[in-house]
Amino acid sequence: MKSTPNIKSKWKKINKVILRVDSIDLNFIKSPVISFDCGFENISRGRCKLTLKEKNKNQKDNLFIHSDKALMEVNVFYNFKSLENFLKYISLKKNSLRKVKLTLNITDSLMVNQSGDLYVKDKTEIEINEVIWNIPIL
Repeated sequence: MKSTPNIKSKWKKINKVILRVDSIDLNFIKSPVISFDCGFENISRGRCKLTLKEKNKNQKDNLFIHSDKALMEVNVFYNFKSLENFLKYISLKKNSLRKVKLTLNITDSLMVNQSGDLYVKDKTEIEINEVIWNIPIL
């Protein structure tokens, strides 16, 4: 995801990261941890590892962008009942060819150029305000 600013490129700010879910794994030890491998819809390169975990105390949803590799890591926290409900909802998606998508509304903006390249100067951590899931059923 590392890119350098080019004078010929026009950069714009985005306040949302839109992800396409490519695969989902469930790990369960003491509580469920749902791991997602995702691609981007509004960023042209890189991949995203999203983890859905049970919330403990004051944990906040966040994303971390590496400056040395094309990887974004996202952590989203829900209470146990919400995690159970999420697993029920995701199990309804059986025969649809459409992929699950989610939108992350973030507190700080990111910079992308006309080609969709993300500009990252340093490792960056950003808080997520809202996570919106789109789970196709049919």
